[in-house]
Amino acid sequence: MKLYQRIFIFLIFTLSISLISAQDTDSSVQGVVQDHKKQGLSGVTVFVENTKIKTQTDQNGNFRINYKKGEAVLIFNLGGYKKLRKKINFYGEGSPISIELAEDQAVVEEVTIYGKGKVKALQDGAFTVNAIDVAKLANTTADLNQVLNRTTGIKVRQQGGVGSDYNFSINGMSGKAVKFFIDGVPLEMLGKGVDLSTLPVNMADRVEIYKGVVPIHLSTDAMGGAVNIITPGSSKNYLDAGISVGSFNTQRINLNGQFKDDKTGLILRINSFYNHSDNNYLMKDMKIWNAAKNEYEPRNVKRFNDRYQSVFGMAEVGLENKSWADSFFIGASQSVFNKQIQTGSNQDVVYGGVKQSGEAQNYFMKYKKAHLFNDHLDVNLYAGFSRSVQKATDTLMRKYSWDGTFEPSATSEKGGRSMIMQHEDRLYSQLGATYRIVDHHKLIFNYVLDYLKNTTFNKLEEEKDDVVPAKMTKQIISMAYQQEFFNKHWTNIFFAKYYKVGLQKMVFDQITRTDNPVKDNFSSWGYGFATTVKITRNLGLKGSFERSYRLVEPQEIFGDGVAVTSNMNLKPETSNNVNVGLYFNHHWGPHAFRIEGAGYIRDTKDFIYTVPNLYNSTFKYENLSNIFTRGLEGELSYQYKRLLNVLMNVSYNKAYDNTKFANNSEDVVSATYKKDVPNQPWLFGNVNVSIGKDDWFQKDSRVELYYGLQMTEWFYKNWKTYGNPRNIPIIPRQILHNIGISYSMKSGRYNLAFDVTNLTDALAYDNFKLQKQGRAFYVKFRYLFK
Repeated sequence: MKLYQRIFIFLIFTLSISLISAQDTDSSVQGVVQDHKKQGLSGVTVFVENTKIKTQTDQNGNFRINYKKGEAVLIFNLGGYKKLRKKINFYGEGSPISIELAEDQAVVEEVTIYGKGKVKALQDGAFTVNAIDVAKLANTTADLNQVLNRTTGIKVRQQGGVGSDYNFSINGMSGKAVKFFIDGVPLEMLGKGVDLSTLPVNMADRVEIYKGVVPIHLSTDAMGGAVNIITPGSSKNYLDAGISVGSFNTQRINLNGQFKDDKTGLILRINSFYNHSDNNYLMKDMKIWNAAKNEYEPRNVKRFNDRYQSVFGMAEVGLENKSWADSFFIGASQSVFNKQIQTGSNQDVVYGGVKQSGEAQNYFMKYKKAHLFNDHLDVNLYAGFSRSVQKATDTLMRKYSWDGTFEPSATSEKGGRSMIMQHEDRLYSQLGATYRIVDHHKLIFNYVLDYLKNTTFNKLEEEKDDVVPAKMTKQIISMAYQQEFFNKHWTNIFFAKYYKVGLQKMVFDQITRTDNPVKDNFSSWGYGFATTVKITRNLGLKGSFERSYRLVEPQEIFGDGVAVTSNMNLKPETSNNVNVGLYFNHHWGPHAFRIEGAGYIRDTKDFIYTVPNLYNSTFKYENLSNIFTRGLEGELSYQYKRLLNVLMNVSYNKAYDNTKFANNSEDVVSATYKKDVPNQPWLFGNVNVSIGKDDWFQKDSRVELYYGLQMTEWFYKNWKTYGNPRNIPIIPRQILHNIGISYSMKSGRYNLAFDVTNLTDALAYDNFKLQKQGRAFYVKFRYLFK
């Protein structure tokens, strides 16, 4: 019997048993669990006394539980709160009930993280995921990139300061293999001026980082993983405003809020931010020409063409908890950015007039409705349209030096005088549905349609109407079956994804010397599973496997009109991803301890790589290599009351070229075969310590001190096969220290923070051995009303 037949029979068998055992669960009770401030409590366990029937409240405190008709006792339990027993009459669709839990002061004083909230539930789930409670870090001056760079398996390398391009790596997979979302929607929909380096921490409630295998509610072609930013979901009124200033003329302002009209039930949400930085930090030991000595000499100089500025605003209005919708919102956003470009991937080449700017508008609709068809079906829908315009300017006929001086040149700074305009229209829609067959068994469905029209041209030579736009249509259909056994101690998720992409572009034919329309289509299936076994309440094992595809991106196949030329023959990457993990929690008295460990394998075929063109300074993407990656990571956390928090993690990542024969030959062994992939850290780790004290100077106040250490071991910048091994450039070991202090008053309403990054002013490098900023100081004031 074939493997897939065995799996099919097993699924039918388990489904049949569940259907038989569930025949008498034909009534339900729904309601909300709140604290004394009428705030919804998430992660509350609700179960029927003397049975194994239970559920948990969602992030707003809502719950629904099924049981046979008649009276029963429901028990509500959450760490830090007193357990509550309440007699309930199950008689069909009755009015929602409201439950209020009282704090258990004895427990609260001993340990505050015993309760299983959303973050911990994700960490204990089947997928390999980092779940970060960002709300606890809202007073810091760090951006989301800096916060995530402290977590296990994550490496963020920026090419400069605020607003610069960056490389985000998850378990060694980076670039377009990693996708970014905000509330399940691609972050690109908000425009290029909105990314992890510009989003304020205050906009996020938590961040979920999926490694390797990505759940289908983020229906995407992410092959290395995905980052999902979750914004606050409370239906209560609040206002969150912050302003941060610091070194290099850096200013960050954010204003987020929500207002609910009790009469109409209308909810208005606003998210906005402003970023500015001159990024004029010191570049150390740069080669400057000394005409008097007729030689180059090392000097410390400031960056002079790296200013960045961005503005973002989003407003949405809608309703919640209606008979026809749990949530319905419509909204719009606008983003604008302007940045100068100091250098490319080689800091020996410096620009003085190259710059980029752009703007984007986004219009969207979100709809959710749960508990349809007698509590069996949940649906959610998103539809959005975005329009963006970007301009890249390179018109100065000069050659600059790091001291700001320049000489006349026969060409522009990047080699070809241009003003590249890029117009993009994008339509993105997503339909998701969850169908609960019986208790502990459900089907999940997700469909994504992503259509993009790209028009790129050099405004100095042509107009938009003269250019035929390139088009790309992606469709991804995802299906999953989830089953739970032994009171949720064993959970399995089986899933499949269907990928389809269509391309259309005008390509110049060298033979006919004309532009001809070219179309290309690709479709295939991916599949996988994830499982977790809770051996005890505090000890668990989990594993996952996926055969996934990473579809080509518009820039890779269409080019960008500046440095990247088109390649319509580019094929998607494929990868077999394997993850295994273990976690252990332990609580004794006021102490809380957690340890996690994981291992992974990534076997990637048709690896998309950049290749320089022979006749000019541009490059294009090609399918060149197969890459094999394996790694280990571990994390240890400890908490003592609300006084001390310690988090330590370490990551090891080994990636090498697994292509034996170069250029499709059958007898010429590639020079890089079995050699480590360059320009990629292989060992790095973090230590973060915070010490806090409540009511130290005054009542309802809190002081918190923070210390962070980041270590990155040395690694090769280029392939060590090429050139003299003694002269191969390396990026040296780096150890950076950061410190900070925050003070909160009036139960967190008024907050003041002071941070110092790179305390020792160490010489630090990032992607392609580009210098990072030295010691910097930042101050932040935050006002929070809720």
